[in-house]
Amino acid sequence: MMRSIAVTTKAPAPSWAIKQRQLLDQMGDAAQEFRARYVHRGGTLRRHGKLDDDYEAFTSWPLAYCMGGDERLLDWSLESWNGITRQWTYQHQSSVDREFVRSYDMLHLSEGYVGLQNFALADPSIPENADRALRFARFYTGDDPEVDNYDRQHRLIRSPITGSDGPAFSSGATYVLNYGHASLHPILDLEPGWDQDETRLAEVQRLYDEVVIQGDVPINMAICGLVTHAHILTGDARCREWVLEYVDAWIERTRLNGGIIPDNVGRSGRIGETREGQWWGGFFGWSGRYSVWMMFHALSTAVECCWLLTRDPKYLAFYRSQVDYLLDRAIERDGDLLVPYKMGPSGWHDFRPLDPYVVGHLWHLSMADSDRTCLERLHAGAAHGPHAYAYADSPHAPEPGAEEWHPDGPAEWNRVWDDLSGNKLVENEPAHLRWLAGDNPDWPDRILDMTAVQIQRAVERLQGDYEHEWASQTVTAQNPVMAAGLGQMMMGAPFQGFNGGLLVARLRYFDAQHRRPGMPRGVAALVETLAADQTIVQLVNTDPSQEARVLVQAGAYGEHRFITASWQDADGLKTQDVAGRCLEVVLAPGAVTRLDLKMDCYVNDPTYAMPWEENDDT
Repeated sequence: MMRSIAVTTKAPAPSWAIKQRQLLDQMGDAAQEFRARYVHRGGTLRRHGKLDDDYEAFTSWPLAYCMGGDERLLDWSLESWNGITRQWTYQHQSSVDREFVRSYDMLHLSEGYVGLQNFALADPSIPENADRALRFARFYTGDDPEVDNYDRQHRLIRSPITGSDGPAFSSGATYVLNYGHASLHPILDLEPGWDQDETRLAEVQRLYDEVVIQGDVPINMAICGLVTHAHILTGDARCREWVLEYVDAWIERTRLNGGIIPDNVGRSGRIGETREGQWWGGFFGWSGRYSVWMMFHALSTAVECCWLLTRDPKYLAFYRSQVDYLLDRAIERDGDLLVPYKMGPSGWHDFRPLDPYVVGHLWHLSMADSDRTCLERLHAGAAHGPHAYAYADSPHAPEPGAEEWHPDGPAEWNRVWDDLSGNKLVENEPAHLRWLAGDNPDWPDRILDMTAVQIQRAVERLQGDYEHEWASQTVTAQNPVMAAGLGQMMMGAPFQGFNGGLLVARLRYFDAQHRRPGMPRGVAALVETLAADQTIVQLVNTDPSQEARVLVQAGAYGEHRFITASWQDADGLKTQDVAGRCLEVVLAPGAVTRLDLKMDCYVNDPTYAMPWEENDDT
């Protein structure tokens, strides 16, 4: 039986609560303006980016709905997901078959399907989405007889390029090699202008297909998010089994490779099989343009899935071992702690600050003192900016050395940046981490002010003639639905991994009266403290005339369990036994409270079920 508490203490609503509600209430109308410009009736798009970009334009919409945003956000994003899928199947390049991309690298493929995963948080009862989840997962588990992406014997995905057409063993070399996403070393070192001679281009293409496009790469672990999602949504046991089987194979390869995950595995399962035994140089691997960034985003997706499914600490240890491997090779220069980002013929190089997100995500999962200490070490060793990751700002290939990290100005972990969009929003993760460390008291107002600026900027772009330098980013850069900062505030959630990441959140909320996800109208939340056995959250009913009934869930998927809830009332401190994954909080008009929730983390099997759909006796 779900426990219920009543809060009657009233106080003026803090500024952050008013701002939070304004943002949640504004995004529906801003989204309507976006639709008017870019969406046909029926959900198809008037203008396209790449396939993943089209889907990404709506990834945040179901999340905003799940926090209490306009109900239209869910309906509109579902309509456009279906519309985009139809367009790319029948009208635009025929790049989709069986509702899934035919052939793509996992970086882009996994980015595109995060939104589909988020739909189940908003409404797990949609039959076609459950069908899709299982169909898509089986493209990778080896259980679809028409699609052989997975080799069960060797526990590997057969190519860096996969999809509903199966593995591709030939793919265009020019872009990947010129943009530094893979290497042909030690088979061949390319000379400048190699792609200007047709004979040389054909020779390099043949070698590229033989060296780069045969076998598995770590970025493929990003598919674990979609397969885990299918298990949670449908209960399919094979999906759970496959995720653990596949990640365990990578753990074993890492052990065999001396403790560092290899970035290429041949089709027979041997490390460096197509590179004379060399373990680096693979597609989006350790020698690549984005190196650490891509490796850890895929790894974090895989590890968060395994941890959610098993609560086995070996998966956190796997992730932590890769962090430690880099930190063991760190250097100090001009007050900065720098780790190697890339591996090459001369060894580890390209030293930069380790991105706080890498360790912060691990800490959100583990709540271990050692991981918090590691974060403090990174903070103490951060003397200079800019952000470590040089995300491409241009569609052109970078000049040699153009993206090297050089100290420029002070490191500003507490700062909230308002000139970010899309994947670059992860650069605001350090400010949230400092808030949770008790060292950034103005963060709540500043993250909300930043979100307001972003929404306003998107609307101004929609009303003008904005064009992104990358034409494919023009539509997504005008998305006015901003969920990242609100997720940090309300749910204690780190930035959702954009390569297949599931939502990692300490709390979720549901409107008990209207039986929908998200806060009741007028209610705001601020997570103040996260610990291994505790969450402290402020709840504010900004409505002076209406009572609100909030269901607070322990975890995005009910994976945690509340033990007790304590709060201060007019009669003093009160404590209620909860012993379940959900708690009802009845807020009087204008009520304000700070809930101290004692809890056990990662003790329940994950579920998409709404709180009113099951007897909460866990």
